[in-house]
Order: sequence, then structure tokens, then C-alpha cells
Amino acid sequence: MLPFRSGRAGISRASSAFLVLAFLTCAALAAEKVTKPAVSATPEKKGRPKPEEGIKDVPIAAGHDAKGLVLPDFDLLGRLRGKLQAGVTKRLDDQRIEFQGVTFTTFVPETQTPDLEIIMKTSIFNLKTQVLNSTERTTVKRSDFEIAGDKMKFEMLTRQGTLTGNVKMVVHGKARTPGNEHE
Repeated sequence: MLPFRSGRAGISRASSAFLVLAFLTCAALAAEKVTKPAVSATPEKKGRPKPEEGIKDVPIAAGHDAKGLVLPDFDLLGRLRGKLQAGVTKRLDDQRIEFQGVTFTTFVPETQTPDLEIIMKTSIFNLKTQVLNSTERTTVKRSDFEIAGDKMKFEMLTRQGTLTGNVKMVVHGKARTPGNEHE
């Protein structure tokens, strides 16, 4: 037998339980959005660096040479991104600079630790495009590899380089001993 003759008591209990459950769910979702920090599932993509970044001012007049030039490259936050060291530097015109005996070291901006070392005999740097070109054998070194090629094009802003012609790469890894060859 029903607790009440009309049977409405069961319907009102079910609807009130549903409303309470809906209210608690909304409150829990609202609290969850407030307390959780915003974390994206994918890492932020770094956009193309701004044109004001990179090496702009080279203190050499056109047609003159300089020996032992060191050009640091800082990002907009003042962190060291790279350092170019040249034996002899000659300004060809307003946009192009010729380097001889170049060593360009890139740094990880967050930790200021050296990342890559690019060694070129001669190269030409375009101030407008921020591209370093070499038509002679170039070597790129990192702690885990060494790669060399006949020609190189290196974009200073994006830190991307292209080696062409007779490219050879040596990867440095864990030394194999007779006991761990199966690993």
C-alpha cells in the first residue's frame, strides 16, 4: 500500500532528490574551475621571433676590418641566446658582413647553458634577413652529436640550419662494452 493515497509523495521525493543532485553537481563543477590552475595539454608553440631580435648593430664601417670581434645575441627579455666570435670581420656593405674563423655558440635561454657550437672558416651574414651563409666546410657540435657539411645556411632568429653537400654525422652515445651488447 502507498504511504499516501494519491502517490504524489514518491514523485516529489524523486524530483527533490534530482534537484539536490543537480545543484551539488553544479557547485562541484564551479569549485573545480576556480581552484584548478589553467594548464594546457599541449605546450605553447614559440612563434617566429620578432625582427627586433637578433644581431643588428655591428660597430664596423664599410670596407674596414676588425680582429677578434665578439657579438652577443640577446632575446627581448635580455637572456643570452647566442654568441658569435670571429677572427677577422669585414663589412662588405650596409647589409652584409664577412666573417673569417667563426665560432657561433647558441645557448638555452632559460638556463644560459651552451647548446650548439657552429664552426665556419668563412661566412657572410645578412643583417636584414639574419641569415649566416657559408660556402666552405662547416661543423656543428653538440654534446650528443657532431655533423659537418660542405655548405651551411643558418637562420639566427629561428635557430634552424641547413647543411648540404657531403654531410657526415657522428652520434655520440653510451659506450658499448662486451657485457651490454644486447641492450
